[in-house]
Amino acid sequence: MEIHSKLIIFDTHPIQYRAPVFRALAKKLPSLKVYFFNSNFEGGKWWFHEVGKAKALPWGLNLSEGYLNETLNTDILKFWPLFNKLKSILIIEKPQAILVYGYYLKEHWILRLLCSRLGISLIFVGETFTSNSSWLRRAITTPLQNFFLKGVNRFISIGKKTEDFYLSKKIPPSKIISGRYCVDTDFFKKEEPQTGQKRSELRSSLGIKDTDFVLLFVGRLFERKRPQDIIALHEFLLSKGRVHTLMIGSGPLEGALKAQCENLPRLHWLGFQNQMETRDWYFTADLLVVPSEFETWGLVVNEAFSCGLPALVSSACGAAGDLVDEGQTGFVYEVGSVESAFKYVNQFLENQTLQKTMGERARKKVLSAYRPDQFADSIYQALSQPLKGDGDLAPVNP
Repeated sequence: MEIHSKLIIFDTHPIQYRAPVFRALAKKLPSLKVYFFNSNFEGGKWWFHEVGKAKALPWGLNLSEGYLNETLNTDILKFWPLFNKLKSILIIEKPQAILVYGYYLKEHWILRLLCSRLGISLIFVGETFTSNSSWLRRAITTPLQNFFLKGVNRFISIGKKTEDFYLSKKIPPSKIISGRYCVDTDFFKKEEPQTGQKRSELRSSLGIKDTDFVLLFVGRLFERKRPQDIIALHEFLLSKGRVHTLMIGSGPLEGALKAQCENLPRLHWLGFQNQMETRDWYFTADLLVVPSEFETWGLVVNEAFSCGLPALVSSACGAAGDLVDEGQTGFVYEVGSVESAFKYVNQFLENQTLQKTMGERARKKVLSAYRPDQFADSIYQALSQPLKGDGDLAPVNP
């Protein structure tokens, strides 16, 4: 069904995971426009949760091609100038609906209130699920969450845990559209012999044999990612002799971790790698490890799966039990339980066909059901359904 409704998307900054979705959606909605709050996201602590402060990094990709977009530079605006700027955009553009990613910035809250006031439908994509947070955080955030979500007309879930979260908030199932979180799978697709050649080259550069088993960590080196756990896992595995661990990423813990591990053999620090470089390391490794104590999804899992690499993830990873099928595309272990993680890795070491079998299943799953065009279809579906009149807040005239 072709629709002619106008949609505006507001996002924090250009993100390598979302640009392919915007391009796919623009093919269906030529009038689509994306407004970025800023050119990059400085991070910090939001909602009493550490998200990590990071400088802009050169991802090696053009994230602004293929769809209309504009950067607002909202970080230089105080509240009322920001409020008036966003209000002016909505009045001039006259969209039927807007889509926002998250509710943790003042920009999100201003847009939430403006949609209610101007009678514009609000579509919400949230990277959230019920977690074991402290009672203080729940006491503060729950009323705010409930108020924000009450003004949303359509919710797009990024996976089962997110959908369960919406349902726990008594949101009617009719308002929830299933959307599987994704990366640009086409970007990561490479075939033999190209991948085999790159794998041999990179392994050789680090003194890793073809028969060695290689663990891979990809992420910022800060507390929430628990990089110390994969280092502890590496120490457990040293007795196996043929295990190497690759650490991709940078961050505030980098110096301390390197100093702590300077005498550990077969532990390789690769620093920050852009997306093209990281892709080659996925083909070089045998198992991705995501030890985070909290991970809204874990899109590195999508990337690894696109390259035929299975994953071992913590139970706090949003993709656990969804994209990561226990014993099929990877394994899930309890956060912080290095001994449990060791037992899973040992299964790969004892069964030489397990890695290849799981990797093939992982690649098939992500290429068939976790693509940008499919997530764009979910947004299109949310916009194509009746939106007016089903919100919980009655709009008033501006």
